Amino acid sequence: MQKRASSSAGLAAHPCGACRFGAASIWQPVADGFRGVLARSFLRRPLAAHEAVYEQGAANDAVYCLSQGMVALRSYRADGGSALVRLVYPGDIFGFRSFLAEDGHQTEAAALIPSRVCLVARREARQIITGSPQTLERIARRCADELATARDWQRTAVKTDNHKRLARLIVQISEGQTPDTEGLLRLPLSRQDMAAALGIEPETVSRLLGRLRTQAGLDISGRLVDQGSLDRLRKVG
Repeated sequence: MQKRASSSAGLAAHPCGACRFGAASIWQPVADGFRGVLARSFLRRPLAAHEAVYEQGAANDAVYCLSQGMVALRSYRADGGSALVRLVYPGDIFGFRSFLAEDGHQTEAAALIPSRVCLVARREARQIITGSPQTLERIARRCADELATARDWQRTAVKTDNHKRLARLIVQISEGQTPDTEGLLRLPLSRQDMAAALGIEPETVSRLLGRLRTQAGLDISGRLVDQGSLDRLRKVG
């Protein structure tokens, strides 16, 4: 069940105040007169694995921040095929492009593992930006940071061996998950998705996994990876 952040009769408590990402929140700070607007419109929404946050083509209704878990942004084609566009990690915001463009979502956003998003409804977000222009500046800065991250990723892709990049990705998408009774973790991405995330072919991912099995003792079967393999993969990456 969705829960609205509480507010006091006086100056409302900032809903991002207790979050571990609160210091970097795009809503921190806002003008005192709009603190109550933020608190009233702020929602924390738990997500089950594979649950959609929004569908491709849906009207934008909020700005989202991931506070826990992992979300995949996918673009679907007319023929039913899809492509992984971006992975959203805790502390990242998303849904802001359609918010700024006042347009529908160009991608689907869905949780890969049990997750939690925090969101501010579109109408109130507009009110806050009007009263606290620095908030729009922080959103714009996040856009610039994302572009810089994409550029750095492209540079790293040229300079770093693909097997090291794959090792890092496996570690990254495995962290925060709980192993089963046999010490196995289920990777939230298929090999095709991992290939898309790295900008390589799925066949290359299969070859690289074979190399990691030999060089790093990676214990993986399908999407199941032994938790003990992650420490060895960290040394590779």
